[in-house]
Amino acid sequence: MKNRNQLLGESIVNLSICYQHLSARINAQLAGLHLNMTQLSILNYFSWRGEHSETISSLARVMEMNQPAVTKAVKALVDKNALSKVADDNDARVTHLFMTPAGFKLLDQARQITFPLLVHNFAGLEDDELVLMNSMLEKIKGQLNL
Repeated sequence: MKNRNQLLGESIVNLSICYQHLSARINAQLAGLHLNMTQLSILNYFSWRGEHSETISSLARVMEMNQPAVTKAVKALVDKNALSKVADDNDARVTHLFMTPAGFKLLDQARQITFPLLVHNFAGLEDDELVLMNSMLEKIKGQLNL
């Protein structure tokens, strides 16, 4: 029987391989919208934040990305009118980012485009297995303090 460290190692390898292949396929599908996984992740983040704004710095921190990568992704989303920038009333150096109605529409289009891919790639899992997988991922997210 494998020990815990071996099981953790195999789990990370498998998770990494699945992520790499799935993200490559999702990126290919998003290309028609001139969108990538990083931008999709940012839109997903904003979609469940309601009216809450973020700054580039806070977004980089919460998404655990470097600031130049977030700046580049945000610029592309602002250019698409998916995010809007609003200057801070008290500090001219600070800009607040909000998701726009066009951003919600773009996110919806991205979800519609990628959903058949997810259905296909997860077709081998029964509903109870999906529930178990989601439960396990929620536990891991909790350990990551997300």
